[in-house]
Amino acid sequence: MSKSALVSYTQISPNCNIPRRYPISKITPHHMAGTMSLQGFGATVAKSSRQMSANYAIDVNGNIGLYCDEANRSWCSSSPANDHRAITIEVANDGGASTGWHVSDASMNALVNLCVDICQRNPGLANGLNYTGDARGNLTKHQYFAATQCPGTYLGGRFSWLAQEVNKRLAGGQAVEADALRTGMALHLQRVNLYVASASLTPAASRTGTYYLWGTEVVNGRVRITNTPANAGRSGQVTGWIDLADAKAAAGIKDQVDDDRGLTTVIIPYTTSLQAMAIFELAKKLDLVDPGYYRAKYLDPATKTTQKMEIGQISAGDTKQITDLCDKIGVEYTRA
Repeated sequence: MSKSALVSYTQISPNCNIPRRYPISKITPHHMAGTMSLQGFGATVAKSSRQMSANYAIDVNGNIGLYCDEANRSWCSSSPANDHRAITIEVANDGGASTGWHVSDASMNALVNLCVDICQRNPGLANGLNYTGDARGNLTKHQYFAATQCPGTYLGGRFSWLAQEVNKRLAGGQAVEADALRTGMALHLQRVNLYVASASLTPAASRTGTYYLWGTEVVNGRVRITNTPANAGRSGQVTGWIDLADAKAAAGIKDQVDDDRGLTTVIIPYTTSLQAMAIFELAKKLDLVDPGYYRAKYLDPATKTTQKMEIGQISAGDTKQITDLCDKIGVEYTRA
């Protein structure tokens, strides 16, 4: 059994995949949308009819329960791709919707302790948590993958703090720069060009999957990757070179800015509803579906087959992903 030593209660759920497909490289905290004991949560996920589970749960007093071994994939985030890589944690609320689904200090402290423990024991998280506000980081939210408010306003609003606190403890109390690439950091690649050398003019292959930063040295705008955390920095263990921009995107490091300078609105004057759905799904993964980012209206309210869309103000990295998809599916757009 693979679990944290912090666990005080165990009730293994049948709702899981044994084993998980990929090494652990993400953490996904959820909220229960209510107050539930460890035993009560265990009784719920013990029912195969519920079709859900989590690796861990934390009650309002900060006690921790295990419901799915870390070696196995829980059914928790509405995304097999995420859950096969993530440790999922359900956190009880001590307040309801009117409080933003508040979480007690004891539960928050237990969440930090559990995340630190998970990172210390799993090589894919050995370099800590990287919260980016979208699915590219290794600290992810349920709402990136489904139409849900989980993990709630209170817990969801503390993800940046959670990553900073976990990383500080992992570093022995030293502050860690949140947007820096670190040797051994997990990189979730999606069809990224791989080069045999930093100066290669054409890619040798394309890579999809979880790789790791071999080192932080940047040569000709590229960095080296390797296939396991243990090979980071080891001579002769370089898989190849990828562009620095691709490495940052794969690590979930966004080109954030402190104000509106450089931000863009993508305006799509006409799209079919089918094309609009593809764009919406990408915006959801990038955490851009909240009011202020995303607007859409039907051009034909009666039949609802065509739409006008606007997404902004968004960073250059997010703009590129949206416009790349528009180019791929043949949707015209302007930038403002």
